[in-house]
Amino acid sequence: MGAAPGAAVAAPARTTGAPGKARFLGVDVTRGVALVAMLAANVWDPLGDDGGPSLAGMTVIGRSATLFVMVAGISLAFISGGRHPMEGRARRAARANIAVRALLIGAIGLALGYVATISVILAYYGAFFLLAVPLIGLRPRTLAAIAGGLVVVSPLVILGSYALGWHPAFDPLTLTSPFTDPIGFVQQLLVTGDFPAVTNMAYICAGMAIGRLNLSSTKVAVRLLVGGTAMALVAWFASRLLLFELGGVQHLLAAGAGTTPDQVVWDPNDVSSWWWLVPPEHHSGTPTDMVHTLGCAMAVLGAVLLVTRLPAARRLLWPIGVAGAMTLTIYSAHTPVAASDLMGDNLAARYLLIIGVALPFAVLWHKYFGQGPLERFVAAGANRARAAVLAAPERTGRNRHAGEADPAGEPDPAPAAPPPGSPPTAGQPPGGPANDPRPPVSG
Repeated sequence: MGAAPGAAVAAPARTTGAPGKARFLGVDVTRGVALVAMLAANVWDPLGDDGGPSLAGMTVIGRSATLFVMVAGISLAFISGGRHPMEGRARRAARANIAVRALLIGAIGLALGYVATISVILAYYGAFFLLAVPLIGLRPRTLAAIAGGLVVVSPLVILGSYALGWHPAFDPLTLTSPFTDPIGFVQQLLVTGDFPAVTNMAYICAGMAIGRLNLSSTKVAVRLLVGGTAMALVAWFASRLLLFELGGVQHLLAAGAGTTPDQVVWDPNDVSSWWWLVPPEHHSGTPTDMVHTLGCAMAVLGAVLLVTRLPAARRLLWPIGVAGAMTLTIYSAHTPVAASDLMGDNLAARYLLIIGVALPFAVLWHKYFGQGPLERFVAAGANRARAAVLAAPERTGRNRHAGEADPAGEPDPAPAAPPPGSPPTAGQPPGGPANDPRPPVSG
């Protein structure tokens, strides 16, 4: 976090009246909401005993992961300048920062693979961040266009992988995976894994585009809420129309996608039928799944940005924001617990135990030590990489780019820092976007 050790985030009662402060807290709270939902998704099964979606399957599974990844994209935008993308040396420094974060976060995810029975998203996060490095200088419209293009192309890639005989890979990746099966490792990260980059880069790009907007603006927040809700509803009803009114279920049954309507909608077998593109199955990467979950994520962000403009809501949600700023540590710590038999079949008790420990831990650790332990570890390496680029010999004359030092040695102005006393966020702490001390990780 941005606070020095022993100092707390600006007290909730003091964060009144400043839209910028509400923006930073709003992003952290959104990340915290994604964390709470993701923890639930890792405890409960997506399907009930009857083969239909469980309560978790109808609410958090799939949607929480998309929200996580989209907010990570927002954080990447903050690190690289927010509304004013960095240029020249500053941009190269941000790229080095993000690349080192990617490697360290990915390594943590691979290490967790030894104790996990659930899908660990952190290894995939490393791939997302590396793929995002060349994109940080793009404009919001370009990023949005890439996201839209991936919504169209990535389902076709996955469908094509089924035709090639590539099957989804569910085994957790470990530190030895890149060496024992390098081709399978890359294939799982990009296409066949639980969180394939070919799908999730759409959410990263959407988040980066959103992070370039003025998130302090009420108008932007309302557009996110209304537009996201519209996207989610259109995708949902389009899927239902195609499946139940235009024969989609019958076509999938005939193609061998399942034996019951519930199965072909919520847990279909992998078939190379064009109708596979229709069901809204969790993590399937179908167009309806991607548009629906991305719309939900945008709507949640817009709602939180609006709610956190209210002083009472900021005070109430501040602990969620603190947890949202420490998601790498909390997610990593919960992984072996979620994989255990703790509390037996009482999944609700296991979930409440995880939440009951995670939130107080985040608040107390933040109060006495500042940023989380794993966040501090990743930040140390990332900020060293950034500093090394900034300290490298300067180029002069025609090779100089905007944002680099001029021949006289005076640097161009840096992007403005957030208002003093702003609650730190994983994307942009007090002190400026380039000095982010925490990894933009939420998964």
